[in-house]
Amino acid sequence: MKTKIIAGLAALVLIIGLLGVRVIKPSQVGVITTLGKVTRVAESGVTWVAPLISRVTKIDTSTKTVEGVYETSTRDMQTTTEYVTTLYSVDVSKVMDLYMKFLGNHQSSLIAPALATTVQDGVSTVSISELVSNRVELASSMTENARTMLEPYGINIVSMQITNHDFSDEYESAITAKIVAQEKVKTAEYARQEAEIQAETNKILSQTYDDNMKSKMFLEKWDGKMPLYMSGDSEMLNMLLPSGN
Repeated sequence: MKTKIIAGLAALVLIIGLLGVRVIKPSQVGVITTLGKVTRVAESGVTWVAPLISRVTKIDTSTKTVEGVYETSTRDMQTTTEYVTTLYSVDVSKVMDLYMKFLGNHQSSLIAPALATTVQDGVSTVSISELVSNRVELASSMTENARTMLEPYGINIVSMQITNHDFSDEYESAITAKIVAQEKVKTAEYARQEAEIQAETNKILSQTYDDNMKSKMFLEKWDGKMPLYMSGDSEMLNMLLPSGN
């Protein structure tokens, strides 16, 4: 009888022991809470917690991607939609504090609002034309600002990239009108240059025609004899050849 009791107790202890086994995957840590109090952080591998009174919240520490779409306004009050890709990771050494403040909801409660603020603040410092031409520089500035904002909480911002813009219908219509106007100016300038070239060509052709006509007249009037004298102006012998009269 005593043997059965001992065996039963051993089996109960074994079951309780197995119930407390937890496996933490690579690139994760586990925040252990016992009776509602954070007690420790377990790294990847096998760990044990007290069954029934303890729980493990797993926090991913690998680099994660956030694809965000943000409604913004530029310095010149143009409404835009920015498509931004952000890479971030969690600092293992600050996981416990991060969990105690946000209870594992740091993505929605901390990171998302901070990124939205960073993007809006960044876009508000540039005009809409600068937003397009200085996209890389603006993304770099936003990355630094987001790092400054989130690093104290244990969030490491790896990078932020502006992948696309969407502009208001009014702005796109204005851009289209501007492009059309620029093309009209280019067309007018091309026509003016063509007219100048044609005028110069006509002038050269006219001069050539006059020279040819003078040569023809010279040959028609020349009797084959060399003139007895010439004046200082020898243009086509100044038509001084004898006329035959």
